[in-house]
Amino acid sequence: MTPARAGALRLLVRVGGFALLAPAAPVGAAPAADVGAAASPTPDIIGGTPTTVGQYPTVVGLEIGSFLCTGTLVAPTWVLTAGHCVDPAVVMLPSQEAVTSSVKVHFHTVDIVDDPGTVLEASATFKDPLFDPRPDHLGANDLGLIQLATPVTDVTPSPINLSAAMAPVGTVATLVGYGLTASPGAPSGSTGIEFELTNRISILCSSKSINSDINLLCFAQADNKGTCSGDSGGPAFAIINGKQTLVGVTSFGDPQCASYGADTRIDIEQQFLVQHVPALIGCLGDQDCPAHRVCFAHSCIAQPFGPTGIGTVCSTAADCDSAICAVSSQDGKRCSLACSPPDPGTCPDGFECLKSPASVGACWPVPGGGCCDAGPGSPATALIGLGAVALGLRRRRR
Repeated sequence: MTPARAGALRLLVRVGGFALLAPAAPVGAAPAADVGAAASPTPDIIGGTPTTVGQYPTVVGLEIGSFLCTGTLVAPTWVLTAGHCVDPAVVMLPSQEAVTSSVKVHFHTVDIVDDPGTVLEASATFKDPLFDPRPDHLGANDLGLIQLATPVTDVTPSPINLSAAMAPVGTVATLVGYGLTASPGAPSGSTGIEFELTNRISILCSSKSINSDINLLCFAQADNKGTCSGDSGGPAFAIINGKQTLVGVTSFGDPQCASYGADTRIDIEQQFLVQHVPALIGCLGDQDCPAHRVCFAHSCIAQPFGPTGIGTVCSTAADCDSAICAVSSQDGKRCSLACSPPDPGTCPDGFECLKSPASVGACWPVPGGGCCDAGPGSPATALIGLGAVALGLRRRRR
């Protein structure tokens, strides 16, 4: 941290696995001791790459009181962040109203200290009422919302994931956040800089002695790459049905940011989200969708077997509403949806989820489903258009 930036912001410092608060110190100053541990301010998006303005337009830097967090625009007047980032007790403010009045939301910048970008204020802040900062409850319900005083009209909000099956263990994610640019204990670094870390693969939380796979997405950091400190509230993005989708929010990790990082899953937070932003949950039935579209998994999708709908013959991903054109050795190319093979509920009626070598499969018409006969036999050869990876695809033997 350069002297000019000293004291301009404070960081969320992970102590004993939880994000406690500590002031950023000038270069050359002795690190401040935290209650219960001796930890100096730690870095953010370790091993990441600096971003450019406009690369992640929905990701914002958050000043909340004297502290730094990250958030994601999910609706024109709503930013999603971590619950502890807007908890008065955690950010040391006397009330929720005081938290709200202190919030500064930075858009259109990747360096909130030297270039604040467009700064918006908040009209309200909310933490999930089930959020519990005790060590044995870390990550559970650690979600917060910031309602903006002014709608954002020049940024398309990020979609959120509402299906646990679409973000299983093995999900490939991109992590984004603001914070220091040096390793723990390093003598220099900058804060308030946005970094990205791509191709992170989620792991079993139980492998890190965290028994919360239902609530959390966990990422190994033994390779000195991952989230830390001021990344709290930042997004984990995954490609779902051709779209960069928010699947997790940075919550906590080990104190040295050298073993693991854990994100609160978005799909587990639907009750909290629908209470404040019902539009985020999407459609509840076909009646909520426009003509020629049907409701599936809270999203209005093109009518199956209709123009651009799943099951329809395609040449490229551009022919499909889902941006996924899959190919079968028996049945040619058809529009599809990403799905989880163990869970038949991840495909609409009349479709099954065919296996692939990766954790994500493709929705394919069931044999004798009325439109076509993709009957059993030799495995399909490939799945294309699902992210940037070609995957093998096969039907389960009956």
